[in-house]
Formats: sequence, structure tokens, C-alpha cells
Amino acid sequence: MRKLEQFGAELSERHAVLVEKTASEFYRRHPELNTRYGAAGRQRCQEDIAYHFGTLAESLRANDPNILLKYVAWGKSLLANRKVKTDDLVDCLLVMQEVIARIVSEPAAEAANEHIQLALDTFDSFAEVPPSCIDPGTSMANIANSYLESLLSSDPEQARKVIRSAWLSGIGFTEIYQYVFQPSQREVGRMWQVNQITVAQEHYCTATTEKLMSEVYAQRPPSGSVSKFFVGACVAGEQHAMGIRMVTETMEANGWRVYLTGANTPTASIVDMVRRLQVHVLGISCSTVLHLAALRELIAAVRAAGRSTQVMVGGRIFCEFPGLWKRVGADGFAEDASSAVRVAAKLAGLRTRASVTA
Repeated sequence: MRKLEQFGAELSERHAVLVEKTASEFYRRHPELNTRYGAAGRQRCQEDIAYHFGTLAESLRANDPNILLKYVAWGKSLLANRKVKTDDLVDCLLVMQEVIARIVSEPAAEAANEHIQLALDTFDSFAEVPPSCIDPGTSMANIANSYLESLLSSDPEQARKVIRSAWLSGIGFTEIYQYVFQPSQREVGRMWQVNQITVAQEHYCTATTEKLMSEVYAQRPPSGSVSKFFVGACVAGEQHAMGIRMVTETMEANGWRVYLTGANTPTASIVDMVRRLQVHVLGISCSTVLHLAALRELIAAVRAAGRSTQVMVGGRIFCEFPGLWKRVGADGFAEDASSAVRVAAKLAGLRTRASVTA
């Protein structure tokens, strides 16, 4: 395990040269790309290759090739639904293998190329259109689908009616957050991935949901106090803040003192807060593998600050890869807002409540 972490670190150290050599060789083999995409296309290709290597390094650090496999599957779906040749992705992975063999140590190259080869061997099995993020088997799937349909129809008043109807039927705000807002937003992301909606539509859906979250939260029942302080933040580079907002608001509804910093919070700012305030639990959101390096850096910096602050992580990457939270050095992991209350209580030494406030 330690050697694989070292191999991942070696790829990270040689990241710039690996990206540059792979991009140059890929374009040498495919000169038609210059005509097809121009200078901007080459820059975008180099950025994509940087993501490829970043993900590969993290799959080695975690000793989990599925991290790379899920990333490649996502990339295949993204390209296929935009009518871009998926063969280009396959060819790029092959070039990566050759460049890796020349640039890094033999043991690191062998380990890295095993992960790439597994992705190549299973490439054809990756679905071009992944399944819906709204599980039809859940009790609130119909509500989530109705809500999503209202968003996609650009009908915020109908979306509000769907949520209000759920509220009046006795469904608590935590259930609305977890089983309506969360899966519908993930489905919006999936629809962008498969080119069914635009970035503008995705942003509209997010903005409308955030507005309705405020309306729902304003109607929450009164809460007691647990005299503990929770800070919720997104790791540096992470732009998706809705999840940590749901967590923070649910913590507040259960009596915690809370402080939400939102998206893309610099590491130094979070560490400064931990030094100055008595933060019992720090909740960090990280949705993609590409921000894991920044997350590890943040956790190490919090530890070095000399406080007893407990670190809880969450985000889609940790839901997809159980146990990853331990490998980044966190004290706990929560898959959703409700479980965050229970995990945070345990980390802070509180008696765990039987259920969170609805």
C-alpha cells in the first residue's frame, strides 16, 4: 500500500512533463486534430490529459483502479454524447502508457500502466448513457421526478408547488433535502454529462433549488442546542457547495452552532479559522478525485494547527468509493445530511440522537 502511494506521488511530481510529452505525442500521431479543433482544441486536449494523469495518480494513491475506471467511463459518456470519437480517448490512454514507461521509474510505470490497461480492457463495457440518478425504487422518486420536470420546464412556481405539497403532506425538510433536492441535482448533472441540457440550464436548476431550499429551511421546526461548533466548507477548487449547505443547515436544525464558508475555500483560510475558533467538527465537501490532493493538504494543515478539531468529509467521490475517507486522513465520513448529524455527534463525543430533526 505504501509503495502505491509513493508511485502516485511520483506521477504527481512528474505531472507537468508527463502531460506535455503525452500531448505532443498524441498530436504527432493525430495531426488532423489541428485542423479539426485548432489551437484552442489543443489547449483543451492538454487540460484533459492533465485530468487523466491527476486521476491516475489518485487511483494509485488509493490502491483502487476503480477510481480511474469510473473517470474513463464518465469521459467516454461525455464524448459519445457530443459526437466526439471515443477512439481518441482510447488512443490517448495508449500514448499515456508509452510516455509513463519512459518518464517514471519502472515499478511506478508498471503499477500505473496496470490501472490504465484495466480501463482499456473494460472500455467497451462502459455505458454511453448512465442510468438516472433518481432511483425509481425510493418512496419519494415520484416527487423528485415531478420537481425535476418543473425545473426543466423553467417553471419555478410549479417546482415550488411540488415542494410545498410534500411539506404539507408531512414530509420533513431533511427528507426533502435528501430525497428530492439531492437526487434531482445529481440528475441535472447527469443530463449535462449526456448532453441533454446546457450549462445554462444546469445553472438555472441549481439556482432555483437553492432559492427553494431557503424557503423550506425557513419553515423548519425550532431546535435545541448542543453547544458544539460545526464549520462547513468546500475544499479549495471545489465549486459545488449545495451538498455542504444541506449538511450545515441540517446541523443547525439539530442545535449545532454552524459556520458555512461555501465553495472553493482556501486552505489557509480554513486553517486560520480552526486556530482562532473552537471548532469541534470541520465538515469538508469534495466531489471529485481531482480535489483529493488539496483535501489531503488541508487535513494535514488542520492537524498541524494543534487543535482537537475532528474532520468529517463528504461528497460524491466518497460515496462512490467506501473507505477512501480513511485514506485521505479524515476522522469520519457522511454520505448525506442526516448521517452527517449522527457522525458529527459521535466525533464530538455527544450522545447520538435516535433521529435528526425533521
